[in-house]
Amino acid sequence: MISAILYKSATGSCERYAHIMSRKLALPSYPVDACPLPKGMEVIFIGWLMNGKVQGLAKAQKNYAVKAVVPVGMSLPTGAALEAYKEKNGLDSTTPVFGVQGAFHMDRLSFPMRLIMKKVNQSIVKRLEGKGQLSDAEQATLTMAETGDGEPATWDGIDAAVEWALQQREPLNVMKWYEPQ
Repeated sequence: MISAILYKSATGSCERYAHIMSRKLALPSYPVDACPLPKGMEVIFIGWLMNGKVQGLAKAQKNYAVKAVVPVGMSLPTGAALEAYKEKNGLDSTTPVFGVQGAFHMDRLSFPMRLIMKKVNQSIVKRLEGKGQLSDAEQATLTMAETGDGEPATWDGIDAAVEWALQQREPLNVMKWYEPQ
């Protein structure tokens, strides 16, 4: 049974998604670096993406049974990207991955990360400007890349992970409570 949502956040999106999910599932959420749960507990992990790697996931996997992973990036990942994340992060085929778009705030990044993201943002702008009609998520990504700041098209992206987690709960057996002793 899933006991908590763990997260590793760089600019606040992963933490925000963890709190949204926590509220919807009535489960606690903790930063992976300060989790008070005993080792081995089942958790959902939310982490930010850097070059296809979900940051903080290895630490979560070392200490907990990670049942689902939510990678958060500037772009909304598609099916092929989610499969690539599974492979790059060493996840087996049974571990669900629910990619979501996060916010981007260049000013909250460390200096080395700002230098990296300036180059990444240039390639994102070049790719999206030549695409033509953009979806809401793509437009949000373009805005983030052009300005160094922005929010996702929607914070509802976490709903698929919430629905999956709700399906994992064991049904309540009310009759068991009334069985004679």
